[in-house]
Amino acid sequence: MKIPPFKEHNPPDNLGYWTNKKTGEKYGGQYISPLLIPNLKKVETGFKKAMKNKKFLADLEEQLVNHIGIVTPILRSKELEEIAGGEKKVGKIFLKRTDLHHDSSHKPVSAFSSVFFAKHILKAKKIITETGASMNARAVASACAKLNLSVEVHIGALDAEKVSLNKDITELYGADIKVCHDSTKSLLPAMAAALRSWQSDPTAMYVVGSVCGPHPYPLMVRTFASIIGRIAKKQMKDLIGKSPSTVFAVCGGGSNLSAISYPFYNEKSVDIFGIESAGKGIASGAHAATITSKAPIGILLGARSNVLMDADGQVDPSETEASGLDFSGTGPEICYMASTGRIKFRATTDKEAQETFLMMCKKTGILPAIEACYVIHAALKEIKKRKNPKENHLIHLCGSGESNVARMLKYKKDNE
Repeated sequence: MKIPPFKEHNPPDNLGYWTNKKTGEKYGGQYISPLLIPNLKKVETGFKKAMKNKKFLADLEEQLVNHIGIVTPILRSKELEEIAGGEKKVGKIFLKRTDLHHDSSHKPVSAFSSVFFAKHILKAKKIITETGASMNARAVASACAKLNLSVEVHIGALDAEKVSLNKDITELYGADIKVCHDSTKSLLPAMAAALRSWQSDPTAMYVVGSVCGPHPYPLMVRTFASIIGRIAKKQMKDLIGKSPSTVFAVCGGGSNLSAISYPFYNEKSVDIFGIESAGKGIASGAHAATITSKAPIGILLGARSNVLMDADGQVDPSETEASGLDFSGTGPEICYMASTGRIKFRATTDKEAQETFLMMCKKTGILPAIEACYVIHAALKEIKKRKNPKENHLIHLCGSGESNVARMLKYKKDNE
């Protein structure tokens, strides 16, 4: 298929801020060590150059199509329609199968694009990155193996234990893995460790796994990842003759939500839903629901955004079964879109996601990543409420669940 070209619908200003015109609140920017400013300027200048380089963009797209397998199918799920009440009551439900990408998630798209950019535009000698569920690390390490670049991966000790399979695959791809035992031993300290490492190595490029971090990373990752949504939008028009009524995606840092929803930002007829992890319940405080819990604005990893904080204004650790959602904030553009009401947010508990995982295996024959189960549960709940047989719903099935199998089998046995 011919992939629609990228179009900028929602640019930040020159300093990397998205500003809510009604409230004056700014999201994004660069709040970072002065030692990192030259590195960031180099990335920003290179990114602007890359987006005007037709050969670079054509070569990248060819690799995404033939190596990553970016043109994955959209599957109509009659099984989920029946669970929601039947097509005659709720309409049609479609799944965008990015779990079928090379390395089994949405992550390889922005990861490969970033590494390809680092090699061909910045002429970098080394890649530094971080990971939670290890899907980003796995994707970055795979890209580095193919493009002959060394890679250093920072991962929290707890996440390394949760997703040991992905971590092992990352190591097989040749990554130098640095296990982080700081603070919460999860994604947040791993990102901080990666930034510190980059600060001391100007020949390297830092690859961010989500739409987070200092400018230009939220913009760059969103732009590279949006090819998923551009393809999905065209596929839906081929399937039903128009855009979907709703788009649902899970949201931790926000990469897969941005990836699928960005091309629909200007289509007011499309309702966009971001689904967060409510963990043990938002009231319990043990969750990763930044937007749904109405977290205040703070500075997190170099950018202004909504941040989980304690009573003293310190970053509050997130808590969730899903390593890919275990993050105390959300990307600045997503926070901006939430503040304007363009993206609506819901939250799913860990138990609801775990039950959805088992349901998806038994009812659909699909092994989804646990992260995808948060959005599937919330989407079914929302679709049931809408009760509109004329609607078409698109759910982003953002990853495969091989790395979740051991923990889910234990959950199944413990709850039988």
